[in-house]
Amino acid sequence: MPDRANAERCELPKDRMPMLRVNAEPRSTNAHGKVHAGWLMAKMDLAGALDAERVAKGPVTTVAVNAFQFAMPILLGDVVSFYVERLRLGQKSITSKVEVFAERLDGGCVRITEAVMTFVAVDDDGRSRLIS
Repeated sequence: MPDRANAERCELPKDRMPMLRVNAEPRSTNAHGKVHAGWLMAKMDLAGALDAERVAKGPVTTVAVNAFQFAMPILLGDVVSFYVERLRLGQKSITSKVEVFAERLDGGCVRITEAVMTFVAVDDDGRSRLIS
């Protein structure tokens, strides 16, 4: 497991706003004070879906996620920022890159992970629909 002292320092993207920012709280961490991967994956899905729903002007569902590789752990007290970059807009789908950064309590910033996620616009019955 990478240690805090060896964290690659970064800066948050200055040219865009995060889609979602959350604080790592005790209920999202394990007994060792590190955030569960499932918590992080759920927040990445939420951030990507928020952007995709705006574009699709309605509900979307996640249909694909590439592999996650975690460079650093998220620690209790970190402020976690999720940035979404749209890569492709299809007739029914939106593919986005979701990047995750953590701001440490000491003022530092580390890049946590990224994933490419694909969302499909759906109607009220859950069937795919055209994006208008």
